[in-house]
Amino acid sequence: MVEINRMMMQKNLRSVITLSILLLGTGLLTAQSVVLRSTEIDRMLAVYAAKNKSQETIKAWRIQVVAVSDRREMENEKSRFESIYPSMRLEWVYDNPYYILKLRDAAFKEKLDALNLLHRIKHKYPAALLVIDDVKPEKVFSNPDL
Repeated sequence: MVEINRMMMQKNLRSVITLSILLLGTGLLTAQSVVLRSTEIDRMLAVYAAKNKSQETIKAWRIQVVAVSDRREMENEKSRFESIYPSMRLEWVYDNPYYILKLRDAAFKEKLDALNLLHRIKHKYPAALLVIDDVKPEKVFSNPDL
């Protein structure tokens, strides 16, 4: 009988200890979830949010057709390209000493979509390549089928 009482007390003691540990652990976890934010952090978060909202361009993949150092050669390549691909227009940028021709109205969010078009252009322009560029969001293609 004494043995049974002792076993019951041990079982009750284990239950009390387990329950105490659980309650103590829950209390500690709750205490750790308190986050203190200073006014400086709030100000920095507001500046970050405002900067992102006012951003006029996004990063996107574009196709650079050619880069040449002679302006007349660039103009000839631009005319040649637009006669081969009449639905695509080019824009040129002067980055000393090169004139760079890029697709004007075609920018891609996904590299794979840009690679599809690049593959088709490379048949006539083997030097064409993909570049990351800052573009207006409305110029990014949602449907890459040209």
